[in-house]
Amino acid sequence: MAFNVVDDESDAARGGSTATSTTASAVRPAPCLIVLCGKPASGKTTVAEKLKARLMRADVNAEVVVVDEKSINAGKRTQAYENATHEKMTRGGLRSACDRVLHRNGPCVILDSLNAIKGFRYELWCVARAASARYTVVHVDASDDDIKVWNSVRSDEKDAYSDAILQDLCFRFEQPVASNRWDSPLFTFRPATDSPAHEADILDAICAHVRGDASAIRHSARALTPNKATQNAPLSETNLRHEMDRATQEIVDGISAAVSANGGNPCSSYTFGAGMPALRCSRVLTLAELRRRKRDFLQLASKSLAKPTRDDVKKLFIECLQQQCNAT
Repeated sequence: MAFNVVDDESDAARGGSTATSTTASAVRPAPCLIVLCGKPASGKTTVAEKLKARLMRADVNAEVVVVDEKSINAGKRTQAYENATHEKMTRGGLRSACDRVLHRNGPCVILDSLNAIKGFRYELWCVARAASARYTVVHVDASDDDIKVWNSVRSDEKDAYSDAILQDLCFRFEQPVASNRWDSPLFTFRPATDSPAHEADILDAICAHVRGDASAIRHSARALTPNKATQNAPLSETNLRHEMDRATQEIVDGISAAVSANGGNPCSSYTFGAGMPALRCSRVLTLAELRRRKRDFLQLASKSLAKPTRDDVKKLFIECLQQQCNAT
């Protein structure tokens, strides 16, 4: 059974050659965001475990981080996806976790979750592009009948989905399309039918993409390049308040996710990615307090800042929070 890898740019558009591919594995590979997607209980976690082991075996210096619902303390799967509000919070926590971990000199990040909505996969693609990282989607494809059987045999420790939520999530799953930028390159596993040899071939191809080995697979293995939408350009004056709100909300989401991941206990330090200062606070920053601090900050900053960038807003908001923490 063959698998297809599709890129959205032609060889002529790339304008490069494979001359450097022989030395690609000799240097530290660029960070990569590997987005697993598939219906619930389709076997994504098993694929993530195999992929992590294969990546670490392929490059002894590779650092691989797995982000999933458990890592952001989203609770049991049934709770994380029981309604639209919880599902939105879960997706926000996963995206914020990827944004914190992934950076220009950072690790390979495997996002082990449903990632069922194409709009969310586009957001993840933007996260990878902002970090100048490689990006790929791994689709774990299984039939609804197989999924029902596999979910039914899960023990409580493995956190089975309820029948109603399982049916709803399967119905709303949006298949990845290889021609979409945010779904490319696309690798597909079919656990019910794939032979061990074919599975090994797919794992090898994904590792080649992570390493940037352009001679192993024909598609472009280069890192994504930030454009004006992801570079630290001045915010639009016509939509300044909205853009500032989005920038500060990323900090709020990052702090909330870190506190949740720590079991509701305060973290000694909160980090927000490359170029951002760390926030050190010995007490818990509640969501209500963060929202209040954010509102007060926006009222002052929107009047006093001249042509700020997203990074400017984030840094000033972190400094504002640090001053508040030091004062209490």
